[in-house]
Amino acid sequence: MVATGISTASFFDKLMLEDAPALFRQWGVRNAEYYLNSYCEYDPAFIDRLAKETEDAGIRVIGVHPMSLQYEPLLFTPHPRQRSDAMKAYELVLRAGERLHADHYVMHGPVVLGKGVSKNLQLERLAPIFDTLSDMAEDHGLHLTLENVSYSIMPTPEIGKEIRSLITRPLYHTLDIKQAIRAGVDPLAFVEAFGAHILAVHACDCDLSGEKPRYCLPPHGGYDFRRLIDALKGRDFQGSVLLEAYSDMYREISELKDAYYALDKIINA
Repeated sequence: MVATGISTASFFDKLMLEDAPALFRQWGVRNAEYYLNSYCEYDPAFIDRLAKETEDAGIRVIGVHPMSLQYEPLLFTPHPRQRSDAMKAYELVLRAGERLHADHYVMHGPVVLGKGVSKNLQLERLAPIFDTLSDMAEDHGLHLTLENVSYSIMPTPEIGKEIRSLITRPLYHTLDIKQAIRAGVDPLAFVEAFGAHILAVHACDCDLSGEKPRYCLPPHGGYDFRRLIDALKGRDFQGSVLLEAYSDMYREISELKDAYYALDKIINA
């Protein structure tokens, strides 16, 4: 069976992070990705409380995912002071992940403003930074995963392959279905490119029958999850599939519970 769970990013502005473990226990959800919304949630005292609530609820934390725009683009800046401050925030989140016994860190990386601008990101300069960030993550028992995000450094598998060709340290991936579609890429292309280096999948449903994609909760979009999962399994996928919805996809939080069980049923049929 493929492990399934929910990313707390799905609760954005609807439920505080520290209230998620009890809700997951009530719903019978055993796997979660913790989305850290702001700097106060990086604080060790907050993480200690969250870790205790998580352990009491019997939740396994798959990954930690910060609000990336708060500091991640500055991890790659040439300005030493900006980068130093960003590294301090990154270290805090890595410590949070270690305290929560998470498997990996989810990174967006530098922001790309405009189609084709990624070619001007000087990947040769950025590659050694990825090596450093990967080493730092490993020091805390975490895998660094670079997520495909339509407005960030890796919107396509081709750019991901180029990054991977320039680095020397381990780099893994989180596959986001909706972000791949937004970038005009079939999510299967990332599976073919990265295979077992994909450690997690961010899943919501998508209706592709109209002129524009319509993103929604499972099972209301008709996206072919089985095809994706079969392709992942064919490449020795050992990761997790996590429901990651936008909060405007639903009105009542209980809808996420129904969506989670629908997704789990599809994936593990």
